[in-house]
Amino acid sequence: MFTILSRWNRWGSATLSSGIARQITRNIYPVIHTKEIVVLIGMRRAGKTTILFQLMDHLESSGIPKEAMLHVNFEEPALAANLNTDFLDELYNDYRANIFPKGKAYLFFDEIQNVPQWERWVRARNESEEIKIFLTGSSANLMSRELGTVLTGRHVSFIVSPLCFSEYLQFQKIDVPAKKTKLPASHDIQFALEKYLQWGGLPEVVLSQSDDRRELLLRQYFDDLLFKDVAMRHEIRDIALLRHLAVYLMTQTASLVSFHRIAKQFSISIEKAGTYCVFLQEAFLIDCLSFFSLKTAERNRHPFKVHAADLGLRNIIALSGSPDRGRLIETAVFHQLRNKFKNELYYWKGKHEIDFLRREKNVVKELIQVAQKIDKEEIVKREFSALKEASEHFKTAHTTFIVEKISKKMPNNIMPLWLFLLS
Repeated sequence: MFTILSRWNRWGSATLSSGIARQITRNIYPVIHTKEIVVLIGMRRAGKTTILFQLMDHLESSGIPKEAMLHVNFEEPALAANLNTDFLDELYNDYRANIFPKGKAYLFFDEIQNVPQWERWVRARNESEEIKIFLTGSSANLMSRELGTVLTGRHVSFIVSPLCFSEYLQFQKIDVPAKKTKLPASHDIQFALEKYLQWGGLPEVVLSQSDDRRELLLRQYFDDLLFKDVAMRHEIRDIALLRHLAVYLMTQTASLVSFHRIAKQFSISIEKAGTYCVFLQEAFLIDCLSFFSLKTAERNRHPFKVHAADLGLRNIIALSGSPDRGRLIETAVFHQLRNKFKNELYYWKGKHEIDFLRREKNVVKELIQVAQKIDKEEIVKREFSALKEASEHFKTAHTTFIVEKISKKMPNNIMPLWLFLLS
C-alpha cells in the first residue's frame, strides 16, 4: 500500500507540481488549521487536486513537516477493490505507525465519494483524533447529501469552478490593467478573450501549447465526466442516450429548455428527462437558471435556462458547426455571476426576456442584459425595451447592459464584456 501512497506524498517520491495559485486557495487559508472539515466540490479536472497541493505548500512553508500530511487519491485503480471504512482504518493506522506517530496530522482525501460510508468514518476520526481533514469530490448530490446529514455544522465547503477570465489571464501571464476603463481592451486581452470563449477555463487545457492537445484533453474530460461521474455512479445502461442528451444540452447553452421538450426530442418520459438533467447538473457538466418568482409553482411552470459549465467542453462536442457567439458570451457572463453571487441568480421574462436577474433575499437588486452587438436599430430597441419593461416591474433594481465591444458614444450603463469579466 505504501508503495502506492509514496507516489502521492512528499514524504515519499511525489514530485507533483503545485501549479499556479488561485484565489480560492487563498480563501481557504483562514480555516486551514481549524477543526472544520474542508470540502472542495467541483467538476472533474477543474483543479481540486492542485489546490490540495497548494494547501500543502502553505502548510510546509509555515513549519508543518511533510510527514504530517497524508494525501490519498481514491480513484487510484490499485485501491479500487478495497474501498470501505475498514480500508480507511488500515490506511490511517499504518500511516500513524510508520510515518507520523504523534502530533496533528493533515489528511487530504481526493474523490472521497468513491468510499462507501466515508462520512461516518470522517466524522468519527475528526471528533476523536488530532487531525485536520481536507476532502474533494466530483458529485454535488452525493457530497451535499452526506455532508448535510452526518457532517452538519462540522465542515466548510468551497466550489471549485473552471478558471474565471482574470485567472485565465494570470495563467497566460497577461497583466490585468490596474485602472480599468471602458476603452477598448489591449490586443493581448482581446486575443485572450477570444481563446477563453473558444477553449474555456479548465486549467490543463489553458496551459496546453497546441490546439490538438486541447481538443484531445477536452474530449477525454467529457467522456470521463459522462461515464465515471454520471453513468457509473447512477448505473445508467443507455450510454448513447445519456451522451446525446448531454451534447444536446451543452449545445443549447444560454437557451430556454423544458423537460417536456427534452422528453419529446428524445422519445423518453418527462420524469426520465428530468432525472438525467439533474444527474448532468450534479456532475457539473451543466448548470441551470430558474425563472424568477417567489412562488414555487410559477417557477416550475416556466422552462429553465441551461448553461454549459465550461465553454471549451461545450464547443468541442457541440452539434452546430458554427457556434452562436452571442450565447457563448452570455454563458461567460453567467460563469462570472455564478462565481460571485452563487444561487441568487435567475432569468426573467415578460414580453421580453432578461438574461439575468440578481436578488438578495427577496429583493431584486440587479437586471443584466447581454448582447454580442448593438449595431442595428432593431437590436437596440429590443434589448432596451426588455430592460425598460423589467425595470418597471422591479423598481428597486439597477440595470447593467453587457456587450462584446462598445463605442465611446454608448450610455454609461453599458459595459464591455472584457471589463465585466474582470470586475
